[in-house]
Amino acid sequence: MHQTTFDAPDAALAVGTRHAGFTVTHVEAVPEISGQAYVLRHDASGARALWLACADVNKSFAISFKTPPADDTGVFHILEHSVLCGSDAYPVKEPFVNLLKTSMQTFLNALTFPDKTMYPVASTNTADLENLMGVYLDAVLHPAIYQRPRIFEQEGWHLEVEGEGADARLSYNGVVFNEMKGALSDPDDVLYQALSRQLFPDTAYRFESGGNPRAIPTLTYEEFLQTHARHYALPNSYTVLYGDMDIDRELAFIDERFRNAAERDAGEPNPLALQAPVSPAPARVEMATTAGNASVGVSYVIGSAADRTRVLAADVLLDALCGSNEAPLKRRVMDAGLADDFQAMLLDGMLQPQAMFQLKGTREGAAEKFRALLEETCAELAEKGIPRDKLSAALAQAEFNLREGDWGGYPDGVALSMCVMSSWLYDDEHPLDYVHYEDALATLKDGLDKGLFEQVLRELVCQNPHAAEVDLVPVEGGDAAEEAAELEA
Repeated sequence: MHQTTFDAPDAALAVGTRHAGFTVTHVEAVPEISGQAYVLRHDASGARALWLACADVNKSFAISFKTPPADDTGVFHILEHSVLCGSDAYPVKEPFVNLLKTSMQTFLNALTFPDKTMYPVASTNTADLENLMGVYLDAVLHPAIYQRPRIFEQEGWHLEVEGEGADARLSYNGVVFNEMKGALSDPDDVLYQALSRQLFPDTAYRFESGGNPRAIPTLTYEEFLQTHARHYALPNSYTVLYGDMDIDRELAFIDERFRNAAERDAGEPNPLALQAPVSPAPARVEMATTAGNASVGVSYVIGSAADRTRVLAADVLLDALCGSNEAPLKRRVMDAGLADDFQAMLLDGMLQPQAMFQLKGTREGAAEKFRALLEETCAELAEKGIPRDKLSAALAQAEFNLREGDWGGYPDGVALSMCVMSSWLYDDEHPLDYVHYEDALATLKDGLDKGLFEQVLRELVCQNPHAAEVDLVPVEGGDAAEEAAELEA
Protein backbone atom coordinates (compact mmCIF):
# COMPACT_ATOMS: atom_id res chain seq x y z
CA MET A 1 0.00 0.00 0.00
CA HIS A 2 1.45 3.34 -1.09
CA GLN A 3 -0.20 6.34 0.54
CA THR A 4 -0.21 9.22 -1.97
CA THR A 5 -1.23 12.06 0.34
CA PHE A 6 -0.45 12.55 3.99
CA ASP A 7 -2.77 15.35 5.10
CA ALA A 8 -5.16 12.85 6.71
CA PRO A 9 -4.78 9.36 8.22
CA ASP A 10 -5.08 6.44 5.80
CA ALA A 11 -8.22 4.45 6.65
CA ALA A 12 -6.43 1.27 5.58
CA LEU A 13 -3.97 1.85 8.44
CA ALA A 14 -6.57 2.29 11.16
CA VAL A 15 -5.84 1.13 14.70
CA GLY A 16 -6.20 -2.65 14.92
CA THR A 17 -5.47 -3.38 11.27
CA ARG A 18 -2.73 -5.90 10.48
CA HIS A 19 -0.05 -5.43 7.87
CA ALA A 20 2.61 -8.02 7.03
CA GLY A 21 2.93 -9.32 10.55
CA PHE A 22 2.49 -5.92 12.25
CA THR A 23 -0.57 -4.49 13.99
CA VAL A 24 -1.30 -0.76 14.11
CA THR A 25 -1.69 0.35 17.74
CA HIS A 26 -1.92 4.13 17.40
CA VAL A 27 -2.38 6.76 14.68
CA GLU A 28 -1.62 10.44 15.15
CA ALA A 29 -1.36 13.51 12.94
CA VAL A 30 2.05 15.17 12.90
CA PRO A 31 1.61 18.68 11.48
CA GLU A 32 5.29 19.39 12.15
CA ILE A 33 6.17 17.13 9.19
CA SER A 34 2.91 17.64 7.30
CA GLY A 35 2.21 13.97 7.77
CA GLN A 36 0.96 11.14 9.94
CA ALA A 37 2.48 8.76 12.45
CA TYR A 38 1.55 5.08 12.61
CA VAL A 39 2.71 3.14 15.66
CA LEU A 40 2.87 -0.64 15.24
CA ARG A 41 3.87 -3.84 17.05
CA HIS A 42 5.35 -6.91 15.44
CA ASP A 43 2.93 -9.69 16.29
CA ALA A 44 5.44 -12.52 16.52
CA SER A 45 8.21 -10.82 18.48
CA GLY A 46 6.73 -7.75 20.17
CA ALA A 47 9.22 -5.48 18.39
CA ARG A 48 8.14 -1.82 18.25
CA ALA A 49 7.80 0.02 14.94
CA LEU A 50 6.80 3.51 13.83
CA TRP A 51 6.23 5.01 10.40
CA LEU A 52 6.54 8.79 10.06
CA ALA A 53 4.56 9.11 6.85
CA CYS A 54 5.22 12.25 4.82
CA ALA A 55 6.03 13.37 1.28
CA ASP A 56 9.83 13.29 1.67
CA VAL A 57 11.49 11.12 -0.99
CA ASN A 58 14.69 10.93 1.08
CA LYS A 59 13.45 7.87 2.97
CA SER A 60 15.09 6.46 6.07
CA PHE A 61 15.15 3.40 8.30
CA ALA A 62 16.62 3.04 11.79
CA ILE A 63 16.66 0.18 14.23
CA SER A 64 17.67 0.99 17.79
CA PHE A 65 18.19 -0.97 20.99
CA LYS A 66 18.02 0.15 24.61
CA THR A 67 21.60 -0.32 25.82
CA PRO A 68 22.24 1.29 29.24
CA PRO A 69 25.75 0.28 30.39
CA ALA A 70 26.45 -1.58 33.62
CA ASP A 71 30.18 -0.79 33.71
CA ASP A 72 32.90 1.24 31.98
CA THR A 73 34.02 -1.49 29.55
CA GLY A 74 32.35 0.20 26.56
CA VAL A 75 30.77 -3.10 25.53
CA PHE A 76 27.95 -1.38 23.61
CA HIS A 77 30.42 0.82 21.74
CA ILE A 78 32.45 -2.27 20.83
CA LEU A 79 29.26 -4.03 19.72
CA GLU A 80 28.28 -1.06 17.55
CA HIS A 81 31.57 -1.44 15.69
CA SER A 82 31.63 -5.23 15.70
CA VAL A 83 28.22 -6.13 14.29
CA LEU A 84 29.10 -4.20 11.13
CA CYS A 85 32.12 -6.44 10.52
CA GLY A 86 30.19 -9.19 8.74
CA SER A 87 27.10 -11.32 9.31
CA ASP A 88 25.56 -14.64 8.29
CA ALA A 89 24.14 -13.33 5.00
CA TYR A 90 27.06 -10.97 4.34
CA PRO A 91 30.21 -12.87 5.39
CA VAL A 92 32.63 -10.23 4.17
CA LYS A 93 35.17 -8.45 6.31
CA GLU A 94 33.78 -4.91 6.05
CA PRO A 95 30.22 -4.72 4.65
CA PHE A 96 29.87 -1.21 6.09
CA VAL A 97 32.86 0.04 4.07
CA ASN A 98 31.54 -1.70 0.96
CA LEU A 99 28.17 0.02 1.34
CA LEU A 100 29.83 3.42 1.65
CA LYS A 101 31.54 2.80 -1.68
CA THR A 102 28.67 1.29 -3.64
CA SER A 103 25.37 2.56 -2.22
CA MET A 104 23.43 5.67 -3.23
CA GLN A 105 22.89 6.29 0.48
CA THR A 106 22.31 9.79 1.79
CA PHE A 107 23.21 8.60 5.29
CA LEU A 108 24.90 5.48 6.63
CA ASN A 109 26.27 5.16 10.13
CA ALA A 110 25.82 3.69 13.60
CA LEU A 111 25.69 5.65 16.85
CA THR A 112 26.33 4.80 20.50
CA PHE A 113 24.54 6.99 23.06
CA PRO A 114 24.64 6.84 26.89
CA ASP A 115 21.55 4.59 26.92
CA LYS A 116 20.87 3.37 23.37
CA THR A 117 22.53 2.24 20.15
CA MET A 118 21.10 3.31 16.78
CA TYR A 119 21.62 1.98 13.27
CA PRO A 120 20.16 4.53 10.80
CA VAL A 121 20.32 4.60 6.99
CA ALA A 122 18.72 6.83 4.36
CA SER A 123 18.34 6.82 0.58
CA THR A 124 16.13 8.33 -2.10
CA ASN A 125 16.03 5.00 -3.97
CA THR A 126 13.72 2.26 -2.69
CA ALA A 127 15.84 -0.68 -3.85
CA ASP A 128 18.94 0.92 -2.37
CA LEU A 129 17.19 1.60 0.94
CA GLU A 130 16.06 -2.02 1.12
CA ASN A 131 19.59 -3.21 0.43
CA LEU A 132 20.85 -1.04 3.28
CA MET A 133 18.05 -2.29 5.53
CA GLY A 134 18.87 -5.89 4.68
CA VAL A 135 22.55 -5.50 5.51
CA TYR A 136 21.88 -3.66 8.78
CA LEU A 137 19.16 -6.05 9.96
CA ASP A 138 21.38 -9.05 9.30
CA ALA A 139 24.25 -7.28 11.03
CA VAL A 140 22.39 -6.63 14.28
CA LEU A 141 20.42 -9.91 14.36
CA HIS A 142 22.96 -12.36 12.89
CA PRO A 143 26.44 -10.86 13.39
CA ALA A 144 29.57 -12.86 12.68
CA ILE A 145 30.86 -12.14 16.20
CA TYR A 146 29.60 -15.55 17.35
CA GLN A 147 31.83 -17.36 14.85
CA ARG A 148 34.77 -14.96 14.64
CA PRO A 149 36.29 -13.98 18.01
CA ARG A 150 38.86 -11.99 16.07
CA ILE A 151 36.22 -9.30 15.49
CA PHE A 152 36.02 -8.66 19.24
CA GLU A 153 39.80 -8.55 19.51
CA GLN A 154 40.10 -6.17 16.56
CA GLU A 155 37.31 -3.76 17.48
CA GLY A 156 37.54 -4.03 21.27
CA TRP A 157 40.96 -4.92 22.63
CA HIS A 158 43.84 -7.35 22.30
CA LEU A 159 47.43 -7.66 23.42
CA GLU A 160 50.38 -6.95 21.14
CA VAL A 161 54.12 -7.29 21.54
CA GLU A 162 55.90 -3.97 21.08
CA GLY A 163 59.65 -3.70 20.65
CA GLU A 164 62.23 -6.45 20.39
CA GLY A 165 64.52 -8.37 22.65
CA ALA A 166 64.97 -6.92 26.12
CA ASP A 167 62.80 -3.92 25.17
CA ALA A 168 59.80 -6.07 24.19
CA ARG A 169 56.59 -5.53 26.17
CA LEU A 170 52.93 -6.37 25.97
CA SER A 171 50.56 -3.49 25.28
CA TYR A 172 46.86 -3.10 24.59
CA ASN A 173 45.43 -2.25 21.19
CA GLY A 174 42.02 -2.17 19.50
CA VAL A 175 39.82 0.20 17.53
CA VAL A 176 37.54 1.27 20.39
CA PHE A 177 40.38 1.15 22.92
CA ASN A 178 42.38 3.62 20.82
CA GLU A 179 39.33 5.75 20.03
CA MET A 180 38.56 6.16 23.71
CA LYS A 181 42.15 7.05 24.53
CA GLY A 182 41.50 10.08 22.35
CA ALA A 183 38.31 10.84 24.26
CA LEU A 184 40.19 10.50 27.52
CA SER A 185 42.50 13.29 26.38
CA ASP A 186 39.58 15.72 25.84
CA PRO A 187 39.08 17.85 29.00
CA ASP A 188 35.46 18.57 28.12
CA ASP A 189 34.68 14.84 27.91
CA VAL A 190 36.50 14.15 31.16
CA LEU A 191 34.55 16.93 32.90
CA TYR A 192 31.21 15.72 31.52
CA GLN A 193 31.87 12.15 32.65
CA ALA A 194 32.88 13.31 36.12
CA LEU A 195 29.66 15.32 36.41
CA SER A 196 27.61 12.33 35.26
CA ARG A 197 29.20 10.14 37.93
CA GLN A 198 28.25 12.75 40.52
CA LEU A 199 24.70 13.31 39.27
CA PHE A 200 23.78 9.66 38.69
CA PRO A 201 25.59 7.55 41.29
CA ASP A 202 22.96 4.78 41.20
CA THR A 203 22.05 4.52 37.50
CA ALA A 204 23.55 3.62 34.14
CA TYR A 205 24.49 7.23 33.40
CA ARG A 206 27.39 7.06 35.87
CA PHE A 207 29.27 4.86 33.40
CA GLU A 208 31.20 5.83 30.26
CA SER A 209 29.14 4.21 27.51
CA GLY A 210 32.00 4.59 25.05
CA GLY A 211 34.37 2.77 27.37
CA ASN A 212 37.21 3.81 29.64
CA PRO A 213 40.59 2.54 28.39
CA ARG A 214 41.43 1.34 31.88
CA ALA A 215 38.26 -0.78 32.01
CA ILE A 216 37.97 -1.95 28.39
CA PRO A 217 40.58 -4.75 28.80
CA THR A 218 38.51 -6.30 31.61
CA LEU A 219 35.76 -7.21 29.13
CA THR A 220 35.83 -10.88 28.10
CA TYR A 221 34.68 -12.33 24.81
CA GLU A 222 32.03 -14.38 26.64
CA GLU A 223 30.62 -11.28 28.35
CA PHE A 224 30.65 -9.47 25.01
CA LEU A 225 28.52 -12.19 23.35
CA GLN A 226 26.18 -12.46 26.31
CA THR A 227 25.60 -8.71 26.28
CA HIS A 228 24.71 -8.81 22.59
CA ALA A 229 22.31 -11.70 23.14
CA ARG A 230 20.49 -9.89 25.96
CA HIS A 231 20.19 -6.49 24.27
CA TYR A 232 20.05 -7.07 20.51
CA ALA A 233 16.73 -8.85 20.89
CA LEU A 234 13.56 -7.82 19.06
CA PRO A 235 11.47 -7.15 22.21
CA ASN A 236 14.20 -4.59 23.10
CA SER A 237 14.15 -2.96 19.65
CA TYR A 238 12.66 0.20 18.13
CA THR A 239 12.29 0.53 14.35
CA VAL A 240 11.53 3.89 12.74
CA LEU A 241 10.60 4.28 9.06
CA TYR A 242 10.31 7.72 7.52
CA GLY A 243 9.19 9.25 4.25
CA ASP A 244 7.13 8.49 1.18
CA MET A 245 7.12 4.71 0.88
CA ASP A 246 4.96 1.66 0.22
CA ILE A 247 4.53 0.74 3.86
CA ASP A 248 3.14 -2.76 3.29
CA ARG A 249 6.16 -3.59 1.13
CA GLU A 250 8.64 -2.34 3.72
CA LEU A 251 6.84 -4.00 6.63
CA ALA A 252 6.86 -7.30 4.74
CA PHE A 253 10.58 -6.85 4.11
CA ILE A 254 11.22 -6.28 7.82
CA ASP A 255 8.80 -9.02 8.94
CA GLU A 256 10.65 -11.66 6.94
CA ARG A 257 13.90 -10.78 8.67
CA PHE A 258 12.31 -10.44 12.11
CA ARG A 259 10.76 -13.91 11.77
CA ASN A 260 14.18 -15.39 11.02
CA ALA A 261 15.89 -13.70 13.96
CA ALA A 262 17.69 -15.96 16.40
CA GLU A 263 15.95 -16.46 19.73
CA ARG A 264 18.81 -16.60 22.19
CA ASP A 265 16.77 -16.29 25.42
CA ALA A 266 19.81 -14.84 27.18
CA GLY A 267 17.97 -12.88 29.86
CA GLU A 268 16.75 -9.35 30.41
CA PRO A 269 18.56 -6.21 29.21
CA ASN A 270 20.23 -3.88 31.70
CA PRO A 271 17.81 -1.66 33.66
CA LEU A 272 17.48 2.08 33.20
CA ALA A 273 16.03 3.79 36.25
CA LEU A 274 15.41 7.32 37.46
CA GLN A 275 18.05 8.73 39.79
CA ALA A 276 16.70 10.24 43.00
CA PRO A 277 17.93 13.83 43.51
CA VAL A 278 21.45 14.10 44.91
CA SER A 279 23.60 17.10 45.85
CA PRO A 280 27.11 15.74 46.42
CA ALA A 281 30.02 17.82 47.67
CA PRO A 282 32.12 19.45 44.95
CA ALA A 283 34.44 16.93 43.27
CA ARG A 284 37.99 17.49 42.09
CA VAL A 285 39.40 15.69 39.04
CA GLU A 286 43.09 15.87 38.21
CA MET A 287 44.09 15.52 34.57
CA ALA A 288 47.41 15.51 32.80
CA THR A 289 46.78 18.43 30.45
CA THR A 290 47.85 22.01 29.86
CA ALA A 291 47.07 24.75 32.36
CA GLY A 292 44.76 26.43 29.85
CA ASN A 293 42.39 23.47 30.10
CA ALA A 294 41.53 24.13 33.75
CA SER A 295 37.78 23.98 33.98
CA VAL A 296 34.83 24.01 36.37
CA GLY A 297 31.44 22.55 35.59
CA VAL A 298 28.12 22.74 37.40
CA SER A 299 25.20 20.62 36.17
CA TYR A 300 21.54 20.61 37.18
CA VAL A 301 19.08 17.83 36.30
CA ILE A 302 16.10 19.64 34.83
CA GLY A 303 13.47 16.92 35.31
CA SER A 304 12.73 13.99 33.03
CA ALA A 305 12.34 13.43 29.32
CA ALA A 306 8.58 13.20 29.88
CA ASP A 307 8.32 16.99 30.22
CA ARG A 308 8.84 18.18 26.66
CA THR A 309 7.81 21.78 27.41
CA ARG A 310 10.19 22.10 30.34
CA VAL A 311 13.11 20.77 28.30
CA LEU A 312 12.39 23.27 25.52
CA ALA A 313 12.02 26.08 28.08
CA ALA A 314 15.45 25.20 29.51
CA ASP A 315 16.95 25.28 26.02
CA VAL A 316 15.50 28.75 25.38
CA LEU A 317 16.62 29.94 28.82
CA LEU A 318 20.24 28.86 28.31
CA ASP A 319 20.36 30.70 25.00
CA ALA A 320 18.80 33.85 26.47
CA LEU A 321 21.12 33.86 29.50
CA CYS A 322 24.38 32.64 27.97
CA GLY A 323 24.07 32.64 24.18
CA SER A 324 26.19 35.74 23.55
CA ASN A 325 28.79 37.84 25.30
CA GLU A 326 26.08 40.38 26.18
CA ALA A 327 23.64 37.80 27.54
CA PRO A 328 23.00 38.68 31.21
CA LEU A 329 24.39 35.58 32.93
CA LYS A 330 27.43 35.30 30.69
CA ARG A 331 28.17 39.02 31.06
CA ARG A 332 28.05 38.77 34.87
CA VAL A 333 30.28 35.68 34.99
CA MET A 334 32.82 37.07 32.53
CA ASP A 335 32.97 40.41 34.38
CA ALA A 336 33.92 38.49 37.52
CA GLY A 337 37.19 37.49 35.83
CA LEU A 338 37.01 33.84 36.85
CA ALA A 339 37.97 32.33 33.49
CA ASP A 340 38.73 32.85 29.83
CA ASP A 341 35.29 31.70 28.75
CA PHE A 342 31.90 30.61 30.02
CA GLN A 343 29.28 28.51 28.27
CA ALA A 344 26.05 26.66 28.96
CA MET A 345 24.53 23.71 27.18
CA LEU A 346 21.47 21.50 27.32
CA LEU A 347 22.28 17.78 27.48
CA ASP A 348 19.09 16.01 26.43
CA GLY A 349 18.15 12.82 24.60
CA MET A 350 18.33 10.99 27.94
CA LEU A 351 15.93 9.94 30.67
CA GLN A 352 16.98 12.86 32.89
CA PRO A 353 18.21 15.82 30.81
CA GLN A 354 20.58 18.29 32.40
CA ALA A 355 21.74 21.87 32.04
CA MET A 356 25.52 22.22 32.26
CA PHE A 357 27.38 25.48 32.98
CA GLN A 358 31.11 25.49 32.34
CA LEU A 359 34.02 27.81 33.00
CA LYS A 360 36.99 27.23 30.69
CA GLY A 361 40.53 28.41 31.32
CA THR A 362 39.81 29.10 34.98
CA ARG A 363 41.79 31.39 37.26
CA GLU A 364 42.98 30.40 40.73
CA GLY A 365 40.09 30.25 43.20
CA ALA A 366 37.40 30.10 40.50
CA ALA A 367 36.02 26.79 41.74
CA GLU A 368 35.24 28.28 45.15
CA LYS A 369 33.36 31.25 43.68
CA PHE A 370 31.66 30.01 40.51
CA ARG A 371 28.60 28.18 41.75
CA ALA A 372 27.68 30.87 44.27
CA LEU A 373 27.96 33.55 41.59
CA LEU A 374 25.94 31.45 39.16
CA GLU A 375 23.10 30.82 41.58
CA GLU A 376 23.05 34.36 42.99
CA THR A 377 22.81 35.83 39.48
CA CYS A 378 20.07 33.41 38.46
CA ALA A 379 18.12 34.20 41.66
CA GLU A 380 18.38 37.91 40.87
CA LEU A 381 17.21 37.39 37.29
CA ALA A 382 14.33 35.22 38.47
CA GLU A 383 13.28 37.90 40.96
CA LYS A 384 13.72 41.01 38.84
CA GLY A 385 12.85 39.44 35.50
CA ILE A 386 14.89 38.22 32.56
CA PRO A 387 15.35 40.89 29.86
CA ARG A 388 12.41 40.45 27.49
CA ASP A 389 14.43 41.21 24.39
CA LYS A 390 16.83 38.35 25.20
CA LEU A 391 14.00 35.91 25.93
CA SER A 392 12.00 36.89 22.86
CA ALA A 393 15.04 36.56 20.61
CA ALA A 394 15.97 33.15 22.05
CA LEU A 395 12.39 31.88 21.72
CA ALA A 396 12.17 33.15 18.13
CA GLN A 397 15.46 31.44 17.31
CA ALA A 398 14.26 28.18 18.82
CA GLU A 399 11.06 28.38 16.83
CA PHE A 400 12.99 29.08 13.63
CA ASN A 401 15.33 26.15 14.23
CA LEU A 402 12.46 23.77 14.88
CA ARG A 403 10.46 24.85 11.85
CA GLU A 404 13.47 25.02 9.55
CA GLY A 405 14.56 21.52 10.54
CA ASP A 406 18.26 22.26 10.19
CA TRP A 407 19.71 19.10 11.68
CA GLY A 408 23.41 19.78 11.22
CA GLY A 409 23.85 17.59 8.15
CA TYR A 410 21.56 14.74 9.16
CA PRO A 411 18.70 13.91 6.76
CA ASP A 412 15.31 14.76 8.22
CA GLY A 413 14.35 11.12 8.68
CA VAL A 414 17.51 10.23 10.59
CA ALA A 415 17.27 13.31 12.82
CA LEU A 416 13.59 12.66 13.52
CA SER A 417 14.39 9.05 14.39
CA MET A 418 16.70 10.43 17.08
CA CYS A 419 13.93 12.78 18.25
CA VAL A 420 11.58 9.81 18.50
CA MET A 421 14.02 7.94 20.72
CA SER A 422 14.26 10.93 23.10
CA SER A 423 10.91 9.88 24.54
CA TRP A 424 9.98 6.45 23.11
CA LEU A 425 12.94 4.73 24.76
CA TYR A 426 11.53 5.66 28.18
CA ASP A 427 7.79 5.30 27.58
CA ASP A 428 6.08 3.10 25.01
CA GLU A 429 3.06 5.40 25.08
CA HIS A 430 5.01 8.50 24.02
CA PRO A 431 6.98 7.99 20.80
CA LEU A 432 6.25 11.44 19.37
CA ASP A 433 6.89 13.93 22.19
CA TYR A 434 10.08 15.30 20.62
CA VAL A 435 8.76 15.25 17.07
CA HIS A 436 5.94 17.53 18.18
CA TYR A 437 6.83 21.07 19.20
CA GLU A 438 3.84 23.29 18.36
CA ASP A 439 2.06 22.89 21.72
CA ALA A 440 5.28 23.46 23.66
CA LEU A 441 6.04 26.62 21.67
CA ALA A 442 2.51 27.92 22.25
CA THR A 443 2.87 27.36 26.01
CA LEU A 444 6.19 29.19 26.11
CA LYS A 445 4.89 32.12 24.06
CA ASP A 446 1.86 32.41 26.31
CA GLY A 447 4.07 32.34 29.41
CA LEU A 448 6.63 34.85 28.14
CA ASP A 449 5.08 37.76 30.06
CA LYS A 450 3.58 35.64 32.85
CA GLY A 451 6.78 34.72 34.63
CA LEU A 452 7.03 31.20 33.18
CA PHE A 453 10.72 31.44 32.32
CA GLU A 454 11.56 33.07 35.64
CA GLN A 455 9.83 30.19 37.44
CA VAL A 456 11.68 27.59 35.37
CA LEU A 457 14.98 29.36 36.12
CA ARG A 458 14.18 29.43 39.81
CA GLU A 459 13.40 25.71 39.85
CA LEU A 460 16.28 24.80 37.55
CA VAL A 461 19.13 26.56 39.35
CA CYS A 462 18.09 28.25 42.58
CA GLN A 463 15.94 25.56 44.17
CA ASN A 464 17.21 22.42 42.45
CA PRO A 465 18.01 19.49 44.79
CA HIS A 466 19.68 17.54 41.99
CA ALA A 467 22.98 19.20 41.08
CA ALA A 468 26.71 18.57 41.07
CA GLU A 469 29.97 20.50 40.71
CA VAL A 470 33.35 19.33 39.38
CA ASP A 471 36.69 21.14 39.31
CA LEU A 472 39.04 19.84 36.60
CA VAL A 473 42.61 20.60 37.65
CA PRO A 474 45.55 20.23 35.23
CA VAL A 475 48.59 18.50 36.69
CA GLU A 476 52.08 17.96 35.37
CA GLY A 477 52.85 14.64 33.78
CA GLY A 478 52.35 14.99 30.05
CA ASP A 479 49.46 14.26 27.78
CA ALA A 480 46.51 12.20 28.98
CA ALA A 481 46.39 10.24 25.74
CA GLU A 482 50.04 9.25 26.21
CA GLU A 483 49.25 8.25 29.79
CA ALA A 484 46.46 5.98 28.59
CA ALA A 485 48.70 4.58 25.87
CA GLU A 486 51.15 3.43 28.52
CA LEU A 487 48.71 0.93 29.97
CA GLU A 488 50.50 -2.38 30.04
CA ALA A 489 49.41 -5.93 30.70
